[in-house]
Amino acid sequence: MVDKIDELIISGLSHNSKQGTFEMWDFLKGFGCNITQEEIESRISVLEEDGVIKNYTISVDSNKIPARVIRVDLVTFRTSQALPKRLEGLKKYLNDAPFVVFSGRTRGGYDWITVKSFLSNEMADEENDIYRNLFGDIIQVYEVYDFLPQTEASLAGLTYTESEYKQFLKEWAPPFIGK
Repeated sequence: MVDKIDELIISGLSHNSKQGTFEMWDFLKGFGCNITQEEIESRISVLEEDGVIKNYTISVDSNKIPARVIRVDLVTFRTSQALPKRLEGLKKYLNDAPFVVFSGRTRGGYDWITVKSFLSNEMADEENDIYRNLFGDIIQVYEVYDFLPQTEASLAGLTYTESEYKQFLKEWAPPFIGK
């Protein structure tokens, strides 16, 4: 079972998976966790063995690589008896696609949102046509928007902890709440 220290370790690694145990120890100390570097190594090993940490990735400075066209697809599905089976095909397509950044079901006005990254507008337009041809039978509404990121992409937002949230608010909230 993952505890608060494990959550902080996961969050710290999501910011820099290459950091050493000393850096992790210093990070944890900032949140009042007093454990040894050996304990940190042990916890990381257990998280890896349990499959909580599946692999380590890199973070790329997008300003130093060729620009990408980021597209956001918003989809509403038609009601159909074939929908569950067709969704399995859609999931496979999106899981296999090298250009899909993020994709999933939603609750609200749309049924599915996908964020895609392409090398050019031509590639993005071609894929949009292929997507509509493959899944048009289950699509009622298909909206596509080009997205111009204002911040660096980071999946660290999926691993932050309550402690980090509170620390962030201490820094940023006082001007707005009069403290």
